[in-house]
Amino acid sequence: MVGLEGEGGTRAVKEVAVKNVPVKKAAPKKAAPKKAETGGGGLFANAFANVEIKESAPTKVVKKTAPKKVAKAAPSGVPRLVNWRVSRDGGIDGQIVGSPNFPDGEGITTSPIV
Repeated sequence: MVGLEGEGGTRAVKEVAVKNVPVKKAAPKKAAPKKAETGGGGLFANAFANVEIKESAPTKVVKKTAPKKVAKAAPSGVPRLVNWRVSRDGGIDGQIVGSPNFPDGEGITTSPIV
């Protein structure tokens, strides 16, 4: 017994031994579902006050790629420019093939292309 002093004298308090007792942990509280926000006043201020918003997992964004285009060969009789490159002034240098007016492999240079 232990004595406690106070205004009314001494009180006797009984000491009690406490054994290791497992303590139950409280279950975690679930978050309350979000409610739709209402914006200010107005005609429909409380129209969605009790609507619950369900959150879903983020969706994956799938980028679709365009099918690769295969260059078709020019029809016969249509001249082609081969081994071409863009020159410093913005023109094109290359060799012409399949033209009735120029021999195959003739080098040509264009003026700057805007």
